[in-house]
Amino acid sequence: MDLLNHPAFQSLVLPLLLSMFGVAVALRVGGPHRAALGAGLGLLLAWAWFPGYVWPPGARAQQVPWIACAGVAVAVLLAWRTPGVAVPRARGIVMAGLLAVMSLALAATAALGGSLLLAQLALMVATASAVPGLWSWWRPASGVVVSAASLLPMALACVVIASALPAAPWNATPGNASTDDPYYTPNWK
Repeated sequence: MDLLNHPAFQSLVLPLLLSMFGVAVALRVGGPHRAALGAGLGLLLAWAWFPGYVWPPGARAQQVPWIACAGVAVAVLLAWRTPGVAVPRARGIVMAGLLAVMSLALAATAALGGSLLLAQLALMVATASAVPGLWSWWRPASGVVVSAASLLPMALACVVIASALPAAPWNATPGNASTDDPYYTPNWK
């Protein structure tokens, strides 16, 4: 396995680099109030590398990048309409940090639940959502403002990942169903 296809690189390093690049480009092009949108764009680029965009999405894990793409579109429209909304810097940092911690908890839940793909997607969301908060915290002179709209794509991705978990109530097997695999114990006997 080469470095570019290693799960740790795909889950942590790639979204970190692309989100930092996205925030830097958005800061240069759109200013400090739109800079945090670059993290969502970086996450979309990381998802283009892994797992890729499949159309039409059949599984819920394939729906995650598309829902986040729609979230980025809505976030860009919201940032375009309200360019200079004053958001307290500390509140934006806390929102980004809480979303990153919730995404890490979601990744642990997915990994313990048996879905390593969902765990990787949740780690990618955690990394991308931490970038604008850390940028605003470590470099306050840059003026990066983390708004709720800029975190919308990552929050939507968390909701879709949580709904795709095997432990979700709508994915659990009913109480009277057999836990055996139906392909090995068919009901037509």
